[in-house]
Amino acid sequence: MVTTITMEIDALRLLHRAVTEAYANWPGGDPNEQACLLNMKTQLYAALMDHLLECGSI
Repeated sequence: MVTTITMEIDALRLLHRAVTEAYANWPGGDPNEQACLLNMKTQLYAALMDHLLECGSI
């Protein structure tokens, strides 16, 4: 199942930063959780870059 969310660019930046920090400080445990964090980090970065490209910032 895929979920779509709508948010302002500042919220997207904050969410990407929070997930990046969670991935960097992952305490261990279920390796699927670490993989999920990496996937989320990558997808949030792609969304951020898509937004910047669309608005002509890059």
